[in-house]
Amino acid sequence: LHVSIKTDDIARRSIVDPFVHKECSDESLMKMMEICVRCLSSEPNERPSVEDILWNLQFAAQVQNSWKRETSDHRDSPKSSSRET
Repeated sequence: LHVSIKTDDIARRSIVDPFVHKECSDESLMKMMEICVRCLSSEPNERPSVEDILWNLQFAAQVQNSWKRETSDHRDSPKSSSRET
């Protein structure tokens, strides 16, 4: 599962709700899914610490916020407006 999440876009899309997939960047979704898979490991020593979980979720949130700003800036740019007309 961990390998398919990292390498297979179709596998990721089949796990994530389509609405969530449209609203989130692939990088932030992948980071969130990776940490979830690690939390579910049957081997306790392979599970992340609480600090590691928090760090990764904060990183995913930063990636998401950056992606939203870039997406918003792109939609608001004069070039994108002129292409739509």
